[in-house]
Amino acid sequence: MSEKESGSLSEPFLQAFEHLMSRAPGPIFPRARTLYLRKYSLETDGEGAFRTFLLEEEILESPQGTVTSRALAFAVVHWQAPQVDRAAYAAYLAERWCLAPHDLTLVPEQAWFRDGGAWARFSLPMLHPRNPASRSINPADGRDGPADPGGAGA
Repeated sequence: MSEKESGSLSEPFLQAFEHLMSRAPGPIFPRARTLYLRKYSLETDGEGAFRTFLLEEEILESPQGTVTSRALAFAVVHWQAPQVDRAAYAAYLAERWCLAPHDLTLVPEQAWFRDGGAWARFSLPMLHPRNPASRSINPADGRDGPADPGGAGA
């Protein structure tokens, strides 16, 4: 289970983060992982004007082989639209995720990945441990999933 290093998080945000991280390509595939995290948001419904993405992470590996992703920052994107004021981003985060980040900052004149829209960033340290031996890239669909030793795909 993810942990915030200080304070508390809403259960929906924790669940969305866990879901995103469980499907993301492993850290051994940095380019694929970065593309995945820029394309897929924590919101699974894909509706609405805003979407939340993992922006920055630090990968830590223990001597036992557990790989931990330490989320450092998130982006909230005003999808396919010009920049709005900081209050609009803050209202969305409060309503959707029950978050009130103290460092919510607009990122002016820089569109999100592939012209996805205007965005703001905020810090939210979280941890997601992962055992690399239990997962691999699923060749059938290109997503990260349980290893398929038979090679038949899903």
